[in-house]
Amino acid sequence: MLDNIQKKMMNGYILADLPKMAHRIPKNFSRVMQLQNERVQKLAQRAYEIDFYRERFDRAKVKPEDIRCGDDLTKLPVLTKNELREWMGGLKDQSRYRDWICDTTSGSTGKPVSVLFSPREKAYMKANWYRVMLCCGYNPMTGKMMSRINMHDVNPGGQDTFLQKLGIFRHAFVDQYAPEPEVIDRINEYRPDWLYMNKTELMRLVLYAKRTGKKIFHPKFYDPISEKVTENDRALFIEQLGEGIIDSYGTAETGACMLRLPGKNYYAVHNDSFVVNVVDDDGQLAKRGRILITPLYKTDLPLINYEVGDRAVMRTSQGVHFITEVEGRLNDYFRYEDGRVTSFFEVTPVIAHCPDILQIRFIQKTYDLIHVQIVRDEKAEMTRADLEEYLAGSLNKIFKRPFEFEFEWMDVIPPDKNGKLRMIVCEVS
Repeated sequence: MLDNIQKKMMNGYILADLPKMAHRIPKNFSRVMQLQNERVQKLAQRAYEIDFYRERFDRAKVKPEDIRCGDDLTKLPVLTKNELREWMGGLKDQSRYRDWICDTTSGSTGKPVSVLFSPREKAYMKANWYRVMLCCGYNPMTGKMMSRINMHDVNPGGQDTFLQKLGIFRHAFVDQYAPEPEVIDRINEYRPDWLYMNKTELMRLVLYAKRTGKKIFHPKFYDPISEKVTENDRALFIEQLGEGIIDSYGTAETGACMLRLPGKNYYAVHNDSFVVNVVDDDGQLAKRGRILITPLYKTDLPLINYEVGDRAVMRTSQGVHFITEVEGRLNDYFRYEDGRVTSFFEVTPVIAHCPDILQIRFIQKTYDLIHVQIVRDEKAEMTRADLEEYLAGSLNKIFKRPFEFEFEWMDVIPPDKNGKLRMIVCEVS
């Protein structure tokens, strides 16, 4: 009964939660880190009351009082997607969670994962997204937002809520699967202050605009979400949509946990609501390694040390973690018969230093052959033959042994079934 009431009051909870969050990236992190420590300790106490986590604490021989700060969370086991899928999958059909929100991931790293949120947790997660906007200088109370249709949004494209009729939290939706001219016309008609879509979906629009000369309204801010934005992507987005690109990093499971503002070369973590650690293969804090996210607001069914599937580079200053580079998915590898791999991060410079390449995807067919889907700037200085020679020669200097290449030239690379675009698709065992 209480969950049902809270579900109906979610917009009110968003309004109550938003003022409690940090609305800008602080210059002095001492207060926010103190708050993070307090919330980490409360989360550890709460998690130990849940059977799933009590077993994990006991297995690691850790007590709640041993967890005093965000770094201490690495004393506990990593939470993998498979573990989360099995745990939440066994809970979601229970009657006690009838009025909770069950989100499902896109499945970009495997089978989709269902994640349960209590209404209070979901309200905080939504408020946190508005906080991202405030950190950029956008006012969600008065601004106009537009996004792709999301199956988790309540009544997308339907009648405005009471608050929206008052001009608060205005949010329009656009069918991301409609033909490019229709989507662009819808954006131009609404003229959003804030626009966000999956990167691949937004890339489809800017490639069409570049190819046809059709103009797209320049939002004050826009966010290509859910996928890594390369420097080539960033340059093309700025050319077609203006300077307002921001990079908000997070997952459907955790929410937006860190933010790269325009002109910055690092991501700042929302430390009052999240812990982001980077660990090596032994689970120890490292400068380069796997990203683990712990949302501190998710206390009803916590996600502690959730491994999102990305690698990153981290620097620490006065006890505060900053992410300087997100290297991409762990499964984005070129593979060799002897078990060695080459990551997309290693080949990124070859692509980043060639502005004639607008979009690219590598499909490794065998241990000897890579199929390359590629979109070339029609105004490129290099011909198709030049680009093929450049890519094959440059990449084979990086690979641990030479590959054969076959090229497929396209106007736009179609996304995967989940709407995203993996940069490397490895089809060998």
